[in-house]
Order: sequence, then structure tokens, then C-alpha cells
Amino acid sequence: MTASTWDLFLSSSRGRAGAVHPLIRAGLVLLAAGAATVAFAQPTASLEAPRAPVAAQAVTVVLAQSKVVRGPDGNEQFQDAATIKPGDVIEYKATYTNNTGKPVKGLVADLPIPEGLEYLPRSAKPGASLVKAATKTAVFEPEPLVRKLPGGKTEPVPYSEYRMLRWSLGQLPANGSLAVSARAKVETVAPPTAVPPTPATPPPRGK
Repeated sequence: MTASTWDLFLSSSRGRAGAVHPLIRAGLVLLAAGAATVAFAQPTASLEAPRAPVAAQAVTVVLAQSKVVRGPDGNEQFQDAATIKPGDVIEYKATYTNNTGKPVKGLVADLPIPEGLEYLPRSAKPGASLVKAATKTAVFEPEPLVRKLPGGKTEPVPYSEYRMLRWSLGQLPANGSLAVSARAKVETVAPPTAVPPTPATPPPRGK
């Protein structure tokens, strides 16, 4: 998969242009919208001293991506993700920056996992109680997800069906920054099965 099939949108973690899946772009819009709804921990201005809306600019979000590879020494390295192929591992990182002199509370980060990407288990950071995952049902639960089967039994949800991660980050200090990240593998897309042509019915012969 080349850059022509993935939007060139934001720089990678090393500052180079990289390819971001179109739905990851949509996720960034969600992130920005979420940043616009957070509340200040400090009291707001009085009615007698109105001010211009600043919530939308209070927290900015930068989304970056890198391809994760193993170097000759076996250690992880990060490369430009402008060209990717099935099996590649991509790390997505969203950095939140509070551009004000006041703490911001209630910060929530959503990162979509589009079709064609398989979330890698336990790769969300920060993890533990801060992050939850969801399938296309948008019901968020701690990882690993499970689902009920007829008869009351449960089974693990395949990681290929994870479609969203959500972090409850709480308060972002004044002029502070924090980052969330997760990794996903580019899935192999099976070629469509060729459908044999339907034999034509010969016209009836005249008697």
C-alpha cells in the first residue's frame, strides 16, 4: 500500500511527511472536537466581563505516525510511514497541548482504528485504567474485550474487530502536554474470489 492510497496528512514522529488513513483523519476531527468541550478547572469570567470563546483553541492535538521495524541489533526503530504494506506495524501518537495558563479538566481522547488495521494487544499507552476499547458497537470496556454467546457463554473479541480506543486523561496542567499512542498492523486484504461465468443457454433449435 502506497502513499497514494493513504492521505498525506501529518508529519511522522521524526518530522517527515507520512500517510494517515482517512478515518484516522476523521478521528483527529473527533479529538479536536473533544478538546473543544473540556472545561477549565478555574472559575470562568463573570458576566460583566465577557470574553471571546477560547475553548476550541485551549487544547490542540497533533497526530503523528511511524512505521515500527527491527534494526540489525534487534532493537525497535521508527521509519517514515509514507509507504506501507500488509504486515507492517504502525504506531499512532496523539499529543495534546494546553495552550492556556489554566488547567484543563475532563480531557478524553478517542483514536479510531479503521478497517484494514488490526490493533496490537496491550499497545495502548498509557494503559491500565486510563484506556478502554470498543468494537463498531461503540461500547467501551477494558481490554481484552469479551462478548456473550447464546447460552450465556463468553468469548474473546478478536483484535481485528477493535475499532476505537478511548483514554480518560483527566486534567491537563496549564501549558502542559501529554501523549497517547497505540499500534496497529496493516492487514492482508484477500483478493476477491473469481466468479466463474454463467454458461450461456443455447437458443432452442427449430424443429
